Amino acid sequence: MKKITIMLAAAALSLICSNAVAIGMQGTSDVKKSLDLTIAKLEQAVAAFDKDNHNKDVIGLLMEAKQVQKTFSTANGKLSMIKSRATQKLGQARSSFNDGDLTSGGAALKEALTGFKEFKEQYDEMH
Repeated sequence: MKKITIMLAAAALSLICSNAVAIGMQGTSDVKKSLDLTIAKLEQAVAAFDKDNHNKDVIGLLMEAKQVQKTFSTANGKLSMIKSRATQKLGQARSSFNDGDLTSGGAALKEALTGFKEFKEQYDEMH
């Protein structure tokens, strides 16, 4: 009876661990979808900025892009650095727009978009 209990406990623990790993891992297609959505939101933000400089519209799109980019990551050091710089520019853009500095905000926004496009290019080459 004790052996059966141990085997059942081991099986249950194995199932729990495998589900935790599956939930934590992202497939290449999931990363690509999230990356494409991040880039699309940033392109919309750039278009909104270039059109009429409305802070609220641009900031809303920036926030959406920032949330989406949180859903993917990579273990590759080079890609992580690219993403980190692009994410930092995203934060700088938001801060600048919140402070009313449209020039700096627009520049940081465009740099963030360029960074995420670079990330996508590098990621696509690797996968």
